[in-house]
Amino acid sequence: MRARILSPGDLTSLSKYRWVDPSRRPYREGDIVYAPVRDGEAYDTIIPDRKRRGRGYQRLGDTIVFHGKRPSAEDIDDIRSREEPSCILFIPAHAGSLRIPSYEVIAGTPHEVLLRECGIAYHLDPTKVMFSQGNRGEKERIRSLIEASGREERIADMFAGIGYFTLPAAIGGGCVHAMEINPDSYGYLLKNIRENDLMHRITADCGDCRSLLSGRYDRVIMGHFDAPDYLESMLPHVGCGSIIHLHTIHPDETAIRRVLSGSGFDAEITVHRIKKYAPNIWHSVMDLVIA
Repeated sequence: MRARILSPGDLTSLSKYRWVDPSRRPYREGDIVYAPVRDGEAYDTIIPDRKRRGRGYQRLGDTIVFHGKRPSAEDIDDIRSREEPSCILFIPAHAGSLRIPSYEVIAGTPHEVLLRECGIAYHLDPTKVMFSQGNRGEKERIRSLIEASGREERIADMFAGIGYFTLPAAIGGGCVHAMEINPDSYGYLLKNIRENDLMHRITADCGDCRSLLSGRYDRVIMGHFDAPDYLESMLPHVGCGSIIHLHTIHPDETAIRRVLSGSGFDAEITVHRIKKYAPNIWHSVMDLVIA
């Protein structure tokens, strides 16, 4: 079943979405809900029918990627027969600030793929750079917030990667300053900017974002779990009314307010859960509206 990853609180609103497949029932596993997706609609992951045995996986172009525990021989045979991929990878983790994948090639030869998500084209090699399909809902939320603002915002994307949030933000109407330290990711960022014809809305730089920030930003996207460590360096580039989207797995409002106070700021803080990261731990985004 093709599915989007949601939280239990989203169950009551599923009927509002056109992408939901009404012929299937959502499947809940602890604090994660897998909502069935219609054919042709974007999805986060594929889970086996509950009558079948097997592992969940992600499809990136013609490549299948397993995360978590290493797939069994049965899992691999099942994927080969159902999906006929040109390459199968096992990627248990992404390491360090560069978010470099650790991977094992199970079958085929790794190569660049083209993925389309929510009308946006992403080129990437999954053995060189990270791509998280579980963040789709957050990308759509950022885009809708920028569209709803009704103005041309100046936006900083401090950990741009291949354009995960940069591209939706630009399509939403923002003028984005995208910063990425990983040269491989930066190369795909430039390619994806061109592919989506967004050169007029995005300026991209390669290097440590702390030395690349310039001027004042209306909105700042900090899409990395180390983002709290970068907050102090970013604060000279925002002002009253600026909005910061800070990603973390430990949303500590007290610690964030302490850093803000050191720069003479306060903020209205709202926490949004994106997806389950580990038992009892959520990948969350803290929205900070600077005051």
